[in-house]
Amino acid sequence: MIHHTVLTAIGADRPGLVDEVSRFIVERGGNLEDSRMVNLHGQFAMMILVAGPEETMARMRDDLDELVTVSAVHAQMVTADAERGGVAAALPFRLQTWAMDHPGLLQAVSHLLSSVGANIESAQTSLQGAPMTGTPVFSMELVISVPATAAIAELRAALGRLCDDQNMDWRLTAL
Repeated sequence: MIHHTVLTAIGADRPGLVDEVSRFIVERGGNLEDSRMVNLHGQFAMMILVAGPEETMARMRDDLDELVTVSAVHAQMVTADAERGGVAAALPFRLQTWAMDHPGLLQAVSHLLSSVGANIESAQTSLQGAPMTGTPVFSMELVISVPATAAIAELRAALGRLCDDQNMDWRLTAL
């Protein structure tokens, strides 16, 4: 039987770090199925979905301290739910926003989405200078699952009000 675990590892960015972590997985019999990795101001963060038999998961758990020591990362493993039982039918959307940076933008949007039962499946945010002025602009791109029973017109209206209040430009598109 194949089991899944999520391995997270965070450490100072340097050449070879992904090689070391992926070798740790492979040498213990694991298969990397899905991952997200990013350099955030010199800290490299990895979230990796690993598949393998229970013996593989046990070897990885037993040797996790070795990975921490050898690769100088903070690491942990969490068993991934095998089933997503009870998940209601949902429609996938991409939500993109842009605004002059100020605290609370992601929280305001995530709160609104939560209030209508939408789930954030993935999120990517960045802070960059505007082309001509260099003014910090915060952008986010969310992939969300909206319950099939939700009124999309009402969600769009609520997003419009929120984004007007937060001075954000936005776009919601079906996937």
